[in-house]
Amino acid sequence: MYQFKAPIKHKKNLGQHFLHDDKILSDIVNEAYITPQDDIWEIGPGTGKLTDFLLEKQVKPSCFEVDKDLWPVLREKYQDKINLIEKDVLKVKWEDHFPNKQIKIVANLPYQITSPFLFKVIEYWKHFELLVIMIQKEVALRICSKPDKKDYGILSLKIQYYYQCEILFDVRPESFTPPPKVMSSVIRLTPRKDIPEIDDLKLFWRIIETAFHTRRKMLKNNFKLFQYNIDYETVCENAPIDFKLRGETLSEADFIDLYYYLKPLIIR
Repeated sequence: MYQFKAPIKHKKNLGQHFLHDDKILSDIVNEAYITPQDDIWEIGPGTGKLTDFLLEKQVKPSCFEVDKDLWPVLREKYQDKINLIEKDVLKVKWEDHFPNKQIKIVANLPYQITSPFLFKVIEYWKHFELLVIMIQKEVALRICSKPDKKDYGILSLKIQYYYQCEILFDVRPESFTPPPKVMSSVIRLTPRKDIPEIDDLKLFWRIIETAFHTRRKMLKNNFKLFQYNIDYETVCENAPIDFKLRGETLSEADFIDLYYYLKPLIIR
């Protein structure tokens, strides 16, 4: 087993919680169905515990690491076995690192980058074959939630518009060094092959965001925020969805029906 020359200091400002449970590390990698032909991205390899399990799959992962102090450690440990990208994954041009085929991402994400990272994988969803990532359990529940559940909302709809989402298993704090104060979950995101065709996504998301503007209010109250080219009572009466419902009860299909109904009526 590789031994580091000096103890690794965990940096709180980078949200470093290094996973040390070999069973969980192995499970994460196995859930990505990796073959030697796959292109793999790992985000934040840290000391390389997850990287070691990736290498057992006969791949050469691209590892994005922002911590300058870890760069020489990783270079010495892995030599040319990995493609070490010594940059913040949120600040690099992803297009510069895309191969000629789809990518699998396997990572223990620092909690603080979860939200901007997820919006990046939405933006570039066509380039990914699969993502297996560990994130805060609270966020995992929101991503994978369904209508009428307390965690269901805008994030659920935005991620699920592009990806099939599933929570694979939870990870307890004691599996990390240092242990975080919250539970974590490993989720798998698989790009959908049946993404609905929406001709004005900006308006579609605006309608969804307005439906959740005040979460506990009925659609009838939230949709007053729009201006219409007909009387608002008529808008409510003719809607394909009951405006006495709340946004959290509506499925993606319901919001698509609402979009096509409201699109010619909303003044933009």
